Amino acid sequence: MTGSIEDPWALLRRLKLGREEFCQRLLTMLVLEGPYPRWNTRSTPSERGLRFLRRLDQLSFGIAEFDDAAVFVDELDLPSRDGVEPGCAPDYAVVTASRLWIVELKTEAASHRADQVPSYFAYAAHHHPDARIDLTYISPPFRGPALEAANGGRFAHLTWPDLMPLVVEVWGRQPGVLGRIVEALSQTLEESDEKWQAWRTGRLDEPAAAARALARRTSADGRQRALDHRFDSIEELEQVRVQLRDELIRDGSDSRPWVWRAATSGGEALTATGAETGYELRLSRYTEGRLD
Repeated sequence: MTGSIEDPWALLRRLKLGREEFCQRLLTMLVLEGPYPRWNTRSTPSERGLRFLRRLDQLSFGIAEFDDAAVFVDELDLPSRDGVEPGCAPDYAVVTASRLWIVELKTEAASHRADQVPSYFAYAAHHHPDARIDLTYISPPFRGPALEAANGGRFAHLTWPDLMPLVVEVWGRQPGVLGRIVEALSQTLEESDEKWQAWRTGRLDEPAAAARALARRTSADGRQRALDHRFDSIEELEQVRVQLRDELIRDGSDSRPWVWRAATSGGEALTATGAETGYELRLSRYTEGRLD
């Protein structure tokens, strides 16, 4: 299976990912010992991936509480509850019949948002009302108020120096691409924040500008269109959707952005990136309470 995994540095050159997204993809490929999946896909961890997740669960909460039937999700989609607020998407989830364990990865202290953990608990409880919600938050050390669990769940805050020994323990001696992924992950986490912040410059402005151009064309001819842009995450896509929606409403446009999801929206992707990720930002004409 490992023969289909992309070399980590080739992946970075191809997609120009930010550090957080790069680390997320590397760790996902280790857990699955396979290629990076579509977002929000229920995947089966490898044997070593299960061992790593159990060790992480034990480190977080003192005990590992899932069996071999647990599924792993990269980019767990928790859609907007009312269509107005943006949805959210924790980096990982381990899902069983009675438990939803969320894992959020942060490599940059500046990307920490005070409302993020509470929103994850709230959205997860809304979309998974019968599951116990636990959350492990992995980040650099940061100053600020202590984060807390909600809705009867549990919360654990770990740092990357807590996590990396588990990665090395499970995959550090593996040959080939798995070993190179471990090396790339270790090296990436040691780099300066400034080097990686350069990748992020303008990433949200660029797709919004392109989407505005599509919206003007859709208003003119009524044709549905999709933005061919590789978002780093579902949350980034949602941020652009909400930003664009507010701008179009303010400008009096009759075009509206929405998120096409391969699993639930029907039809086929209109772009290559939509086919790969299973998600697209689309523009449709809005008339009399419906999207055309």
